[in-house]
Amino acid sequence: MKKAVYFFIFYLFFIFSNAFSITLYEAIKRGIEVSYSLKQQKENVKSSEYQYNSTIDPYLPKANIQSGYTKYLYGGSSQTKVTGVDNDVYSATGTLSLRIFDGGSRYARRKGAMSAVEREKEKMESVKTDIIYNIKTAFFTALGKKMIVEKKREAYETSKKILDLTKAKYDVGVAKKSDVLQAEVRLTSSRIELFESEKEFEKALEDLSSLLLLKPEEIFEVEGNLYVPTVKENLDILTDRALKERPDINYQLKEIERLQMVYNEKKSEWYPKIDVELQQSRLDKSFTPNNRQDTFGIILTYPIFDGVGRHYNLKAAASDLNAAKFKLEEIKRTVKLEIAKAYKDFEKNLENTKLYTELLKEAETNFEQAYGEYKVGKGDILTLLQSEKDLAKAKENLVTSLYQLNNAMAYLEKVAYISGY
Repeated sequence: MKKAVYFFIFYLFFIFSNAFSITLYEAIKRGIEVSYSLKQQKENVKSSEYQYNSTIDPYLPKANIQSGYTKYLYGGSSQTKVTGVDNDVYSATGTLSLRIFDGGSRYARRKGAMSAVEREKEKMESVKTDIIYNIKTAFFTALGKKMIVEKKREAYETSKKILDLTKAKYDVGVAKKSDVLQAEVRLTSSRIELFESEKEFEKALEDLSSLLLLKPEEIFEVEGNLYVPTVKENLDILTDRALKERPDINYQLKEIERLQMVYNEKKSEWYPKIDVELQQSRLDKSFTPNNRQDTFGIILTYPIFDGVGRHYNLKAAASDLNAAKFKLEEIKRTVKLEIAKAYKDFEKNLENTKLYTELLKEAETNFEQAYGEYKVGKGDILTLLQSEKDLAKAKENLVTSLYQLNNAMAYLEKVAYISGY
């Protein structure tokens, strides 16, 4: 028996020695470090940067070497008479070329690739903003559920105190058996509510633990206080700044820039291409040809007719560009609506917190009066139990309004892109 007790004590010591507390700042920092979605987007940014680096190639000269062997099967070739080479012919050609004009295709491709890089970086900021918001709401909810557990435990202790008082009065004959039963029912209800609140708190911790990618054996507690946040700017200032700084708006602006470059690239197909080329050719019957010929040329290429593809590709690029511009306006409309609704939700939750604070004061006064009257034999048990229940509910409602207010503030910070955490 003693061994079992020692083992249980050791087990509890092991569990709680591995427990740790985490603040909101620490939670956000860890969440950003371990987030799979953020790591994925970082790889997307790297990919776009590599693609941008590859667009330097068309600006660089091209060097090619080509060699071959040819055997003429039926009689001599025309080259035989010119070069004196038999039917077995070896050739080698080296070419150095540089494109000096392409109608802006290279520039458009490179500029578009840079816009794609900046676009992916803006998307990474959006992902980061979402991560911070999710962690904040999970943290505030867990902290609120933790405080509700504390309030439920206080309510349980108060119910127990009322039951003890009622039993003492019953023992001296100044309370009825039904009063004791009523107090016992309230105590049982308080214990049930306490148990339910503990499970709700555990579920909230699971949500936060999942976001932080904590292992099941990592036991932690949320540390901090729920405060009443304030908004310094009015709705118009928040909206104007968000329209300039929100990552999803900047993302779409960069997408418009990229599509503009795609349009320019398609338009460059209507312009001629100019290349300069330096070439050395050798043709002989030996494996290393000796007959050398050096040439320098300027080559002008212009497709007079190559079908209708150029025309329709340009029209398609223009439609894509216009669609992106319309999408930007729709995003702006949505942003304005999100901020307006978030601002009103914050104001509603702020007012609820003020009202629940006043209600708690009234409930405390009511309970103290009912308890005092019952203690001296002037009040009845039902009035006391109802006042105690109202007090417990008022405490819970205030805590709920507080963490909902902090969640509303977190959402407003997200949609209005208020930096800092």
